[in-house]
Amino acid sequence: FPRIVRDLAKNLNKKVTLDLFGEETELDKSVIEELLDPLVHMIRNSIDHGIEIPDLRKQRGKSEEGKITLSASHEGSMIKIQVLLRFRLQY
Repeated sequence: FPRIVRDLAKNLNKKVTLDLFGEETELDKSVIEELLDPLVHMIRNSIDHGIEIPDLRKQRGKSEEGKITLSASHEGSMIKIQVLLRFRLQY
């Protein structure tokens, strides 16, 4: 995922960081294979449609860099996976 984020952000002239949480969360290989394409799609859409170019972000009072958080955790017998877009307003 870091490479996907880095390459796409560069191609779109955007500044994006990716925070990963829950890397130690264990999943069956078949589950990972099923989730890979949807996760890549969500991350790509987050960068493409959810994060503005640095100048526009600055005009809107945000930091120039957008942040995506990808996290995985156990919730009982289930796995919770989140893709979050975060921004901080600059005053």
